[in-house]
Amino acid sequence: MKIFDTHSDMLYDLYTKKISGVNNRFTDFHVPQLLKSDVSGALWTMYSPDDFDLMESLKIAIGEINMKQLPKFEVMLGLEGLRNLPNWEDINKVYDLGIRHAMLTWNEENKYATGVAGDPARGLTEEGRKLLREMERLDMIIDVAHLNEKSFYDVLNFTHKNIIFSHGNLKSLCDHRRNLTDEQLKALKDAGGMIGLTLASNFVSKKPELQDIEHFLGHVEKAIKVMGMDNVMFGFDFMDYLSDFPNSNIRDLADATKTPGLITGLSRHGFSEKNIQKICYDNFYKRYRRHIHKF
Repeated sequence: MKIFDTHSDMLYDLYTKKISGVNNRFTDFHVPQLLKSDVSGALWTMYSPDDFDLMESLKIAIGEINMKQLPKFEVMLGLEGLRNLPNWEDINKVYDLGIRHAMLTWNEENKYATGVAGDPARGLTEEGRKLLREMERLDMIIDVAHLNEKSFYDVLNFTHKNIIFSHGNLKSLCDHRRNLTDEQLKALKDAGGMIGLTLASNFVSKKPELQDIEHFLGHVEKAIKVMGMDNVMFGFDFMDYLSDFPNSNIRDLADATKTPGLITGLSRHGFSEKNIQKICYDNFYKRYRRHIHKF
């Protein structure tokens, strides 16, 4: 069974490791791990938790990738946050490097919108609207993950084009600031969007003993009830390779090599092979395969 992972910090990892003096990170770490997993496609992003030169970072990260080592693996390139995009017009510069996806913020406030750590009363800005208009023109994927509720609704009131929520879970099952309320899920569905459910442990449950595959599958089942089978996908957000977030994924799906256990779990919960294929791969890939990057 193939899986398309709609959120991976691959580009950030390759960039930060390279500038710290680590060579061959892609070849030595990521390739062996992915070859042992069911992940056969992914949205690889440049995560932006702080300030750095976005164009330089992208060029360095993309230069580290050798797709000949991952035959048949399919990749889209994206941005987790735009704090380092100097002006909205610069979205064209990253587009020219192959970027086809972007979140407006990580958790912070920036010139475009407001993340979950920002002022709840502050939403999408005028610069953000200009940016969205340009992303629409470029046919880019607009990712509403990490936005606070006001920015989330501001974006959906502005556009319904190419909307996803790449990685997060359900607030009704785990009251985390990054999870979505049922009302947000319904608005996302009405916008033609999809939710990518994540394996981040504290998004699954606040109780350590419940941070496991069974309780993750509870999020899957409820998301389908609200969003429908065609609008649910997986945005794993594996953090085993990020030093700032050790042991941050659920214990029985701690890294990409454990993904066969997810397929087994879905089957155990009564999902048909057809529906497992939809959630794991087809829902996202069939809608956005035009954005696959040609290395």
